[in-house]
Amino acid sequence: MSIEIQFLGAARNVTGSRYLIKTDHTQLLVDCGLYQERRLQDRNWQPFEIPPQSLSSVIISHAHIDHCGLLPKLVKEGFAGPVFATEATAEIARISLTDAGKLQEEDAAFKKKRHEREGRKTKYPEIPLYTAEDARAISPLFKTVEYSRETAVAEDITATFHNAGHVFGSASIELKIQENHRQKVIVFSGDLGNWDRPILKNPDLVNQADYVVIESTYGDRTHQDINEASLKLAEIINQTVQLGGNIVIPSFALERTQDLLFFLNRFMSEGKIPRLKVFVDSPMAISITKIFKEHPELYDRETSGWVNNGSSPFEFEGLFMSN
Repeated sequence: MSIEIQFLGAARNVTGSRYLIKTDHTQLLVDCGLYQERRLQDRNWQPFEIPPQSLSSVIISHAHIDHCGLLPKLVKEGFAGPVFATEATAEIARISLTDAGKLQEEDAAFKKKRHEREGRKTKYPEIPLYTAEDARAISPLFKTVEYSRETAVAEDITATFHNAGHVFGSASIELKIQENHRQKVIVFSGDLGNWDRPILKNPDLVNQADYVVIESTYGDRTHQDINEASLKLAEIINQTVQLGGNIVIPSFALERTQDLLFFLNRFMSEGKIPRLKVFVDSPMAISITKIFKEHPELYDRETSGWVNNGSSPFEFEGLFMSN
């Protein structure tokens, strides 16, 4: 039996992660991401390289749109198989994909109005790539898996999800494929996190593989220590308070918002900054934070310690969730 890996995205660019695994018996996708670079967004409208209905399954490493954002289009065009992901990833993806669908609708309506006003014609019609309703259609296809438990995902193929430490629920995917009475192991790293991040456990190590497909977006730099960066944040907060100002922090809804709540809570508890009112003004971030609260089994030792002592990094005096 032959095994083929085809790179359909995130090759010589950052977004649009999508990898096709083909054997004599089956074919599946690892990730199904949206292109987000402006110069490459036309690729989102192009037909899929293979008929969606011919796929046995899809495996999603995590809930960032550049790894799952084309799922609604795939389903809309005929895919009806299982979508394997961790429980946290599935729950967050339901939120992020529905939000992406709403943005697609709003963007299409805005572009249509602008093009009519300017008398312009474009390569693609001013319609959404997919709608919020299309995104909601994915929900029943999710099949959730636990970390470190080998799961059959297609004929002669199993997948084991290992914690990648990138965002809540993220995973590296270890595929075991039977080939002529032998087993080949292919590991897809997904996006990898750093050690000693807040909230998340450190990434798991995979000790053996025949082939590794690894992300390398920030592979050429040394990251600043997270605790050093957090102390800089505390310094800026104190300076702003002393000057009588307010602080506005733009933040991603997934992981960044929760990291900020973690550090603000810690700073106030340790007296490093004064007690302040904190407003989270993002319905999406609020919904995702609820998912964080529902999965304490994913917390690292420090965050678990807070919970065991009856507190939470996502709940403190002066915190307001502004729905």
